[in-house]
Amino acid sequence: MSDDTVIDASWDAAYLDSRRDQWSLELSDEDRRLLWADAPAGGRRATDRVRERLHAFVLDSTRAFGFAHVRNLAAPGPTGEREIVAGLSALLREWGRIVPQNTRGDLAQVLRDRDGDGATELGFHCDACDLLVLLCLQPAVHGGGNTRLASARRVYDTIERERPAALDHLCEPWTFDRSDRGGRVSVTPIFFTQPDGTLGCHYQPRTVRASAERHGGPLTAPQRQALDLLDEVLHRPQTAFDLRLAAGELLVVRNSRALHGRSPFTDQVGPRSRRMLRFWIDEEAA
Repeated sequence: MSDDTVIDASWDAAYLDSRRDQWSLELSDEDRRLLWADAPAGGRRATDRVRERLHAFVLDSTRAFGFAHVRNLAAPGPTGEREIVAGLSALLREWGRIVPQNTRGDLAQVLRDRDGDGATELGFHCDACDLLVLLCLQPAVHGGGNTRLASARRVYDTIERERPAALDHLCEPWTFDRSDRGGRVSVTPIFFTQPDGTLGCHYQPRTVRASAERHGGPLTAPQRQALDLLDEVLHRPQTAFDLRLAAGELLVVRNSRALHGRSPFTDQVGPRSRRMLRFWIDEEAA
């Protein structure tokens, strides 16, 4: 695929399993060293080559599948979080603008279960940015905490085939009010056509339900049924793809093309606790 290629792929878990080499890239140890090296130490030309290859892969994979997975991006081990945040920030600024994730203006967040008593399942949704970036610093020791992915095109096609009347409602404008969390109020269909002709998606299940009460009254019965169907299709085993990130692995999700969630997990308090470094990026000239 070239940088100009746009593919509106419809995939399920089985499809992804058979094409891992198209959405998952493993960096060599030398490429990883060059990626994190200062240009004078690593050599400007060699460092740029690795960065350009990585960016091209992420663009192609997120256009085709809605996400990209990179193994061996960072070396597992005791490397300080501050150094990792600084190094990854420098790389991501070549991809677009890093945007705040909350009212405090945090450009990077380390997600963790601070109490160690586990975390419940996180339902499928889209974040309020172009690209979600997750770098695994430490997976959950006792398992779980897998990132769950679903193809917007696959979900759309399934609902169109099974309940086209519900799809009509999902293609109407919905209000998403995130002002109480430092975000903005947006009015958009859940499914829509993007400027490049591909299918786009924007969905935040709790926000869209709560926003109706604040903007014009409760949802109608057909609207509630359409949202319930969307959630049900997203959680079908054949729809959702579970990806367990290992330490040092990167996941980039294009929010308009793929929805994501997280399976529940039980954690440990201390240095072995599950930690994910998160960035939000809006694509524009760096």
